[in-house]
This record gives sequence, C-alpha cells and structure tokens, in this order.
Amino acid sequence: MMWLLKLVTGVWLLQLAWRFKRALAVAALVVLVFAAYGWASLVVLVVGPPLLAVVWRWVHPWSYWRYVGWLMARHRLRTTYGLRWVEVIQSCGLHRPIPGRPGDVAIPRLVRVSESAVGDVLHARLLTGQEPGDFERQAAELAHALGATAVRVTSTGPGLVDLTLVERDVLDDGVVLEDVEPVTDLRAVRFAVGEDGQWRTRDYANIAAEVGGGVPGSGKTAGETGLACGLIQNPAVQYVVIDGKGGEDWSWIAPRAAAYTNEDEDLNVVLELVESVHRLMRARLKTQKTQRGQANFWNLPLDPAHPVVFLVVDEVQTFTDSKGMDKDTKTVAATITARLSALVKKGRSAGIITRLLTQKPTSDAIPTAIRDNASVRTAWRVLSDDAAEAILGPVVRGSAVSPVDIPVGMPGVAVVADAGGQLERVRFPYVDEHTAEQIATRTTELRRDLADLTGPTAADKAPADEEATT
Repeated sequence: MMWLLKLVTGVWLLQLAWRFKRALAVAALVVLVFAAYGWASLVVLVVGPPLLAVVWRWVHPWSYWRYVGWLMARHRLRTTYGLRWVEVIQSCGLHRPIPGRPGDVAIPRLVRVSESAVGDVLHARLLTGQEPGDFERQAAELAHALGATAVRVTSTGPGLVDLTLVERDVLDDGVVLEDVEPVTDLRAVRFAVGEDGQWRTRDYANIAAEVGGGVPGSGKTAGETGLACGLIQNPAVQYVVIDGKGGEDWSWIAPRAAAYTNEDEDLNVVLELVESVHRLMRARLKTQKTQRGQANFWNLPLDPAHPVVFLVVDEVQTFTDSKGMDKDTKTVAATITARLSALVKKGRSAGIITRLLTQKPTSDAIPTAIRDNASVRTAWRVLSDDAAEAILGPVVRGSAVSPVDIPVGMPGVAVVADAGGQLERVRFPYVDEHTAEQIATRTTELRRDLADLTGPTAADKAPADEEATT
C-alpha cells in the first residue's frame, strides 16, 4: 500500500528529483539561458567555464589546485570512500556492537578526505573506547580493502585518526638542490623531506648533540653537506669540521669554517681542535651569565659576536675506537672521547652543538652514554639491527621503520625520530660539491677563527682526569 500512496501523492517524483538535484539544476540553467539569450549564450556557457579555469590555473596555480583538490576530495568523500566506508570498517573489525541493540553496530565516522603528496588522507573520528592503535593493528587489512599499497595511521588529536593511503613513495625521487636557502631561524631548520612530501624541520635551540651513522655510500656526508650549506649562511653560526676519512669530502667548507682538518692519523692534531671547542664551552659556562645576563645561551638573541658553534666529527670512530692503537695513541683517543662526551653533556647551555657521524655504528665508535645524551639521531642505511640500535637506541627494535630496510639504491634516505618521538623515513637533499663550494666562498666574510672566539688560558684548561665514557 505504501508504494500506491507514493504513486498517488507524487512523493516518488520528489524523491527522484532530490536524488538527481544537481543534474536537474544544470538542465534548468541551460533551458533558462537558452530561452533568454539563444544559442550564443549556450556557447558561452559551455566554453566560458573551461576557459576561465585555464586562465585561473595559469595566473594563480596554488589557489586553483587548492580549490580543485577540495572539490575532488569532497567527491571522493561522498563516492569513492563514503559508499564503501561501512563495509571496509566492518570487514577490518573496527566496528563496535551497540549495547542493548542486538544486531546494530557503531561505525567510526569518516569526517573528510584530503590530499597529500603520497595519496588521499581519510580523517576519521574514533568510537568511544577506541584508540589509534586499533587502526594501526589493522593497517595491512585496511590497505587491501582500500586498494592502497600501504596505510599509515597517525593520531591528530583526542578521538581523531588519519589514514594516509600510500599510493606512491615520494622518497623514491632524489631531492637535488641547485642552491640552498640561508637558515635564519635555528628553531626551524629544514633538513629533509618526509614521506608525506613535506619538509621536516629541526629545532636546534637547546640541542647539545646529534649522532648519525650509515654504511659507506648511504648518503650521510652528502646529507650533512646540504644542512651545513644553509647554516653557514647565518652570520651567527660557525662550523668546526674534523673529517676522519682523511679525504676531501668536507674540503669545500674550509674557506668558511672556523677550523677544519682532515687529519686522520695524527690524533694530537684532532685533540687540539676538540680541546679548543671544549675550552670555549667552559669559558662560556663560566662567564656567560656575568657577561651577557643569561646562563643559558639559547635564552639570548643570536649574535655573530657570540655564535652558535657546530662541531662536526665525521667518521668519529677513527678517533674513539682504540682497538689496534698503541698505548700513547690510546691515551690521546681516550682524551678525545672524554672531551666529546663532555661537549655532548654540557654544550647545550653554551651554544655548542656536537655532531658525530660514523660508518661503524657500534658502542666502540659512539659510546652509549654519548648516544643516549644526543637528542637528535639519524640512521642512514645500515646492515644489522644492532647497528640500527647503536644509533637510534632500543626504540628501533619495536618499530616497523628500520634503517636496515632502506634499499641500496636510495642514498640519502634515513630514519629519524619525529617531533613525537616516533621513527619515520626521510630523504636528505643532495647538494653537489661545486654548489657547496660556491656557498662557502661567498660567505667567507662571515668566518671567525676558532682561536678568536675565546682566549685559551691555562686556567681554562680542563683537568685531564675526565675518563672516556663507555
């Protein structure tokens, strides 16, 4: 009887019209325009919008793609994902029974769809009692159900979760920079591109140290080169570089560096440089509050007269791993290790950042006490879980992201910890040596000699009883 009532009253016609309301609206517009202005108006109506779209895209592509992306996302919300959402959630076991209503289930709500560099992002609201981990455990099933290569699950707030459908890996493509922008804010330093295609930044304020490692050819020195090229353009930054490879990978920075050496056999030369940075740290810690008004360097404005000092020790195992050394050399190595350990532990308040890089990530190369005090850790490709743990710490053992899984053909890709402490893959940009040399040469006037940053005196010299940390 209901169908007869609808037929008689015409309700079915209203329902049909509502279902195809957009098509009817377009048809009505065409009829009205034709009735009012004739065939010429129809030509304008058909040709005009596409022509305007082309002009819009050419004049202001950012706003064009933002609007088009929004329209496409709205369409996919209603069709591609909206129509299948309930089925996908139920098939992956992410629904919940409703108490007191046998057979009825509650479904997490699909709020909206947006685009990212790797694919669509589904923004959902969790049910009461759910957590993002519920979706993480079903990520593989969600990927198959949604037709994606993988699904990345991230929590964006209480009761909210984002499902990123990975349709392409943006890290497959290398990031080559023909020039590097100057770093003006050390609290937001761009260093690599994340898996979502967005630049990652680091806050170097109140950072004492970074450790990084990877097998030869993994891209660690090239990655550090790109970072240094931006930093050395800041007049309030000075670089001290010790290259334990003994080659010329870092020779490009010599005109700009406060101090540079590629000595890899005479450890006394290296010790002298490390001692100079250590004396600078001690001098600042002793006098900074009296002379500048604050005990913490990072509570003061950046000042070229009191620059941030980056100490880079590449292939640090050359100077810290004492296996095979004679007795006298071991003593020097132990002192170098002790000074580096002190810089890692105390350098933060003095505005000194120590960066230790190695192709031999073991506790012999980077003592665990140094690693554990380094708040920034970067692992390029390594060959074993032990090597990954030596750089990133125990957290890598339980993570789905590991530097062991980085392919040989992807130099520059590394695993780092994001702002929330979770491990993620990034790709460091590549800056060729010629470009790096040009940047160093044009910023030579910003260089200050390490010896001029502090006047070393006997009173400032540290006691020799600081032992190497193991």
